[in-house]
Amino acid sequence: MNNSSSLILCSALLLLMGVMGCTPLGFTSGTARQGEPFSNNNEGTEDDLATDDEEVDDSGSPTDDGSEGPDDGSEGPDDDGNVGGGGNPNAPQDDAEIVSIDLPSALSCGSTYWASIEMRNIGQATWTRANGYKLGTVDDQDPLYGPDTRVWLDESDAVAPGQTHTFEFELAAPGSGAIYTTDWQMVHEAVTWFGETTSENIDVSCSAASWCDPLTNSSASNGFADKTVQGGSFSPAGWQATSGQDQLLLQLATPLGGSGSLSVDVTNFDPLSQFTGTKHQIINMYTSDDGSQGVFQTDEAWWNIRTGSNYGAGFKILAAPNGGNSREEARLIENATWDPNQTYTFTVSWDAQHLAVYLDGVQLESLGFGGRARALEYIFIGRDNVYDGQVGPIYSNLCVTQRP
Repeated sequence: MNNSSSLILCSALLLLMGVMGCTPLGFTSGTARQGEPFSNNNEGTEDDLATDDEEVDDSGSPTDDGSEGPDDGSEGPDDDGNVGGGGNPNAPQDDAEIVSIDLPSALSCGSTYWASIEMRNIGQATWTRANGYKLGTVDDQDPLYGPDTRVWLDESDAVAPGQTHTFEFELAAPGSGAIYTTDWQMVHEAVTWFGETTSENIDVSCSAASWCDPLTNSSASNGFADKTVQGGSFSPAGWQATSGQDQLLLQLATPLGGSGSLSVDVTNFDPLSQFTGTKHQIINMYTSDDGSQGVFQTDEAWWNIRTGSNYGAGFKILAAPNGGNSREEARLIENATWDPNQTYTFTVSWDAQHLAVYLDGVQLESLGFGGRARALEYIFIGRDNVYDGQVGPIYSNLCVTQRP
């Protein structure tokens, strides 16, 4: 093949390869020069690998405006908004949450319970006694706590934000059965009540309970808080009133706000031969320890058994559930005959509506006793601070019963 024919053949081959999209070895498209490595359009140089949103620093590492940057050891806010563990900067000055509660759900009448409530300070102020921070009874009253309505911090206590404090206090069940509510909240005295409130309904139930005193000595028996003796004399037979001024005053450890009864044995009893005046007290019960003094100016409850020349050989029963003006009374067995050697049992029983008097188990009278606002607590035998006692009777085996 001559040179002319070879040239024509090569030109035809080149034309055919161009139509097929082939590039002959040793040639590149675009600006690439002969002998340089081929680079396709999907691969770029190292500079081209940085995206539009990224820049390449001196070390070749990409950075952008939203990157973490260098770690300087600082902490951002946690999920609750607390910064660096130092408390919530948006928290109110005074705030509290309940951590734990120990309150009873049921108590027996007159019983006590050592309760506790643990509070966490989630405000910004530190709780101290000097600054007036306390646990308080909601509405400043509680049927199981008092007379104070606050549980105080100790002088040395300082409860900083985030810390907790356990308040401990004694609850005392009332003397009558019912459902009572005790509720508590933190208080910054004279500033504000704050934080969570806890409330518990407590079922107070009264089972029958009795307390007895033989009245043979001056010591107070179980169930009686105090026993005061003014005159008279003790013997194995009991306590005898030897003058009109003699008096036994007994205070119950648990005042009787609900139903109850009192009984006492009496010997050497003969009103006709023993009275020296128109009125003598023998057995009495009151709300307060001043006897019948001022009963017309108060709402206290009381009852009396009274003898004297006004009542013949019998006696009179008086009962007032709510101050002297509420009293009812009745004269009983005015023609009775008594044997000084016989033991007689006087019993007075009461509930929410009535009071009844019994002699040796036989009911003699029932009086209204509804609307009682205050409990019965003090027992007078003999003089009641106003009227002299009857001289001569011997009293023994005093028993008080609290009934549900």
